[in-house]
Amino acid sequence: MNKTMKLVAVGAAFLFGTTLVSDHTVHADTPRFDMVDVSNWNGYLSVGDFVNMRNQGVKAITTKVSEGTWYQDPTAANNIANAQAAGLYVNGYYFAHATDNATAVQEANYAVATAQADGLGVGAVLAVDAESPNQMAMGTAMQAVNATAEQQVGIAGGYRSTTYTMGSHVETTPDGDKSWIAHYPYTPTASQNYYSSERGWQWFDHATFDGVNGAFDITQLYDNFFTADQAVIKKDTGDGATVWSKKGVWYTDKSFKHKANGIKKHMGAYWSFANGKLIKSNWTNSWGMYYWSDGDGKLVQGQGSWKGYKWDFGTDSTYYVKNAMPKSLNKLVEQLNK
Repeated sequence: MNKTMKLVAVGAAFLFGTTLVSDHTVHADTPRFDMVDVSNWNGYLSVGDFVNMRNQGVKAITTKVSEGTWYQDPTAANNIANAQAAGLYVNGYYFAHATDNATAVQEANYAVATAQADGLGVGAVLAVDAESPNQMAMGTAMQAVNATAEQQVGIAGGYRSTTYTMGSHVETTPDGDKSWIAHYPYTPTASQNYYSSERGWQWFDHATFDGVNGAFDITQLYDNFFTADQAVIKKDTGDGATVWSKKGVWYTDKSFKHKANGIKKHMGAYWSFANGKLIKSNWTNSWGMYYWSDGDGKLVQGQGSWKGYKWDFGTDSTYYVKNAMPKSLNKLVEQLNK
């Protein structure tokens, strides 16, 4: 996805059933064109460009919004608006450099702020692009960092998340989490279905479309993760509501079919839910981090005391407790609750 990191197929022209591409042979029997990811490398795309993609099989667009804590992709706002106008599902991703949890939180917060400014709707995917050499060199130790980044994306912005990386380093993605994997076979065919247990397989990085200038990364999707939960949130209702209550149970949709779980941003604050029930005056353990909900169910920041111990939750919008390691905190909480 990061153009400097690609397993490059240079100078490609991808026309259905016609052209050979450097070290890739492309023909009519290819994997599906479900999703395209775009960035400043592709420039400012028009509604017509996205309509042409849609008419050639594309369902979703995922656009780069940021990198690290210093770069905002200048094309994102334009491409988000135009892809939405063309009737495509629209998601985002950010190129991460973090190799520790603290930096992962900072980068996720920056990406969320950027995505919000660019108009990416709550409920869309904001993926973590983790493919730098330093990250891939960490192996399984990178799992916790990527898990923290995914979690913070949801806490800070209400976005869903997954990790994107190369097929040669799948072990860096969170254990048990479906991810988005890039692997470019010499001859991509429809029967291969590589990484079918994941969210999607990015199988080519120089796809072209009739009526659209440039070459694009293309992904075959295996579930509806990138094409879900957006129909009701594309248009802001203005009331700040993201969960709704019925008979004491909280749901993430107004049809009251999906019970709220995990930490959600709602009416300008953060709340924790378990099977539709609001957690009050208790801990939430999520992705190895610990959060405290007050008597109303709202996640707290700052400092406080509980059962004779002082706790520091910070003031940087990360909310998790800072003065105890997860394992020691877990043991302490169990002892104090006896």
